[in-house]
Amino acid sequence: MSNLKTPDRIKTLDDDRFDVIVVGAGIGGLTAAATLAHRGKKVLVLDMHYEMGGCATVFHRKGKAYEFDVGLHYIGDCGPEGLIPRILRGAGIDYNEIEFLEQDPEAFDTLCFPGYRFGIPRGFERFKEKLLAEFPQEKKGIIRYFKYLDQVWKFMGIHSNPKSALWILPQCLLLARYANATVKEFLDTCTQDKKLRAILTGQLGVYHQPPSRASMAGHAGVTNHFLQGSFYPSGGGQVFSDKLGEAVERNGGKILLRSKVTKILVENGAVKGVEFENKKLGTKTVYADNVIANADIKHTLLELVDSKWLKPKTLKKTRDYEMSPAMGIVYLGIDLDMIKEGHKNTNYRIYPDYDYEIAYSAIFKEKFPENPHVFIGNATLKDPQNKNLAPEGIYNLQLMSVTPASPEAWGLTEEEVKDGSYRKNPEYLKKKQWYAEQLIKTAESVIPGLSKHIVYQDVSTPFSVTRFIGSSGGTSYGIAFTPEQFLHRRPSEKTEVKGLYLCGASTRTGHGIFGAMTGGVEAAAAVAGRNVRYDVLDLGKRAVASAEA
Repeated sequence: MSNLKTPDRIKTLDDDRFDVIVVGAGIGGLTAAATLAHRGKKVLVLDMHYEMGGCATVFHRKGKAYEFDVGLHYIGDCGPEGLIPRILRGAGIDYNEIEFLEQDPEAFDTLCFPGYRFGIPRGFERFKEKLLAEFPQEKKGIIRYFKYLDQVWKFMGIHSNPKSALWILPQCLLLARYANATVKEFLDTCTQDKKLRAILTGQLGVYHQPPSRASMAGHAGVTNHFLQGSFYPSGGGQVFSDKLGEAVERNGGKILLRSKVTKILVENGAVKGVEFENKKLGTKTVYADNVIANADIKHTLLELVDSKWLKPKTLKKTRDYEMSPAMGIVYLGIDLDMIKEGHKNTNYRIYPDYDYEIAYSAIFKEKFPENPHVFIGNATLKDPQNKNLAPEGIYNLQLMSVTPASPEAWGLTEEEVKDGSYRKNPEYLKKKQWYAEQLIKTAESVIPGLSKHIVYQDVSTPFSVTRFIGSSGGTSYGIAFTPEQFLHRRPSEKTEVKGLYLCGASTRTGHGIFGAMTGGVEAAAAVAGRNVRYDVLDLGKRAVASAEA
């Protein structure tokens, strides 16, 4: 074990000039910071929270009896040559520094419908073969669907090897034709079987859009990512953040928490630094010719940057961005032995029927669905050796569902949300309990008698997310995953302000842990040169789409 003293991350700052300042210590910002620090850049990371990591953090309850993961519930492509290990390696973190625990390769996601279940297996070919066995009459459509997935996978490879476009683009005609299609529009060309369509789109909770609105290209990218295998880092999402933070610091970088950036300073169209507030240090100004913003995109461009430095069309576009729906999470400790009950290391996705549009229709009207979709993550089965998750004999579960983000839907006013008094509002507390009961009742279709075994319960709402990470609309997913806000229509890492770069859930690489980390690499490459991207992604060592057990 290292004898090095942990650097202070709260109250000391010995310098005011850096090569790069990163605003926001979310997983994207930390990836950018660690990647640049590993290449000799002098980096400062600022974040308003008392813990770094954004959604890749854990929190504790009842002292430290329970440890819950905020936003990392599973992640794909973590094999030795997978995307995530390659990004970490590019930040100076060895593969064996994080233990990646794979979920059940035969069914890492189990889709649960009334009277029917389907487990999604690891591997492109295995998934296809399982569908062909289940729906032999739909062979033509299934093959077409996987042809699209294959073309998206090949197209994504151009990112780390631009020369490959010469031979890959001619192989991607189906992708080119449906690049701007919704999932529904493309599936209409494959099959009309409701059950098959529900299985093919059963992981929509990863991007929270119904088939009629979700980007098909984005859907394919997400599906391909998880078909490389579904993993959980031993110790939870905080391990990613801690390792990246340590990489920043051991390479001479500085992380300062509880420091709220109030202004990104610009002179003559170029970044000069940032102004921030810290209770111990007061109001401070720090300088750099490069600033990477890992904060909420609307907050960054509409509040932190003076509007005179941005084009009117940029400001309008930013104001008009549609944000992804928000989530609510019910955290549970249960005294039920899940292994004895026959449960495997799988995520359960519970649906009331094969039509996903109904629940999202309610959400877009800022109402709670009558029959919600529920995701069940079982941290104890994913990370069985982690004694911090819960007391002995207790299983750590999370129940998640899409929720309205408007204060009114939760019995609140905008003012109560802004001043923080919402947490004591009786109507809000009553709504939280009702919401928990609704999800628990739905979860009992998979875990019978669940409500009788609960020994601990807590609830997170969209307002919790906004309070801790400052996201618009309480979403963890950035701007909506629709064709109108995907590919080149999604913000890139570069802005019209010289030296100001973006990363995070709303940028072109997409949301989620894998999207944010990739975005961090893109921002680092924008600062230090595009060869950083190729070095980090290890040209020629990419995993294959047909990965099998």
